[in-house]
Amino acid sequence: MFVARRSAPLLALALLSGAAGCSPAEHATRAVQGIAGGVPDTTHTDVVGIAIIRGGLGTCTGSLIAPTLVLTARHCVSHVAEGGVVCADTTIGGVARTTTRTEETYPAVAFRVTADPAITFSSRFTTVAEVLTPPDSTDAPLCGNDIALLRLSAPIAGARLIRPRLDLAPDTTEHFTASGYGGTTQQGDGTGQRRMREGLQVRFVGRAVTRGVVVLEDREWLADTGTCRGDSGGPAIDELGEVFGVLSRGAATTCDSPIYTRVDSFSEWIREQAARAADLAGYAPPAWVPVPEERFGAQGEGCASGSQCDTTLACLPTGVARECTVTDCEGCPEGWLCNDEGNRCVRDPSTIPPPPVDAGTTAPADAGAAAPVDAGAPEVAETGVPQEGAARTASADSGCGVGRVGGRRADGLGLMLIGAIGLALRRRRGRPTRS
Repeated sequence: MFVARRSAPLLALALLSGAAGCSPAEHATRAVQGIAGGVPDTTHTDVVGIAIIRGGLGTCTGSLIAPTLVLTARHCVSHVAEGGVVCADTTIGGVARTTTRTEETYPAVAFRVTADPAITFSSRFTTVAEVLTPPDSTDAPLCGNDIALLRLSAPIAGARLIRPRLDLAPDTTEHFTASGYGGTTQQGDGTGQRRMREGLQVRFVGRAVTRGVVVLEDREWLADTGTCRGDSGGPAIDELGEVFGVLSRGAATTCDSPIYTRVDSFSEWIREQAARAADLAGYAPPAWVPVPEERFGAQGEGCASGSQCDTTLACLPTGVARECTVTDCEGCPEGWLCNDEGNRCVRDPSTIPPPPVDAGTTAPADAGAAAPVDAGAPEVAETGVPQEGAARTASADSGCGVGRVGGRRADGLGLMLIGAIGLALRRRRGRPTRS
């Protein structure tokens, strides 16, 4: 059976620290940082920017998993106290630290969503009808519960949809791509543009306690590097283009060891909300909503979960799709080869036919959802991760960054952006609806 494995680097971790994304209006002079080493991302139009209007303006990132449903982080939709994220009550250096807990969400009117590659005054924003969180997750520990959904008032015109990976756990053998709207420097330069970085790796999966301190919960996983403060809620995208992690937090002063919430840990809730959103908006539920039927698939049969493969096989990417395959390379059948990592049999590239024409992955047209809004808004930040060495707390800077755009003070700009959004929405109300 192919299961998630844990890696040695966790042994060097000490205490999750820094701070979760907080109320965008509350720490308006703090700079932020985005994906480290990222490049402009015009590929993932299913990765969206989220504007948060709460007395100031902040941004997060999300994944458009259904025509009217965006997957993001819980700390993007509600206030989180300063001082660093603590996964369980503990004492560090004689100082008692209490568990960081979730709070009530902001109202839906506080959010706007866009699939544009850059957030500018001409960006097209869609309003949010409802903020959704898992049952019993309010006043719960943030660690392991940092996930939320935004139900949109209408589909986003021209946006593609990304499939959530609901039935397969992360594994330390896999690589992924990160995408988000964060900046590129500590001063917030480049904030508001979608960027991506490929070739990142899962390093550890599941709960971990180091030196008596809880550093990861069961429903989380640790990556090696690649994201910094400013990309909260952004997806970890696997090699087949599915989102299997939601960015929760990262180091307060470096771009190492970002922590993601596991998407598969919330599969039942995500399926329920996707079916409900489809019913409310009048479109067919996504194909991934039904739970995969259990069967004993043979080598090469398509799969969505391990329960669809024979007990001697695992459900893994094999070159063009996820299929049941052998994990012992000495047992590769004819037409199959050992992959570069030596942990599975994949299809011989010479036998793989050309990919079919892509279809059915674009959201329906947005009925009047395009509205010119701003721009360049700094982002809501993630929380910190443990630094190597003795247990200690890293910078408690929450990095809400609303006061800086490109390293310059922007308090006046933030107010202007809020006014622009309000004006755009008033104009939209006067437009005739499209059929």
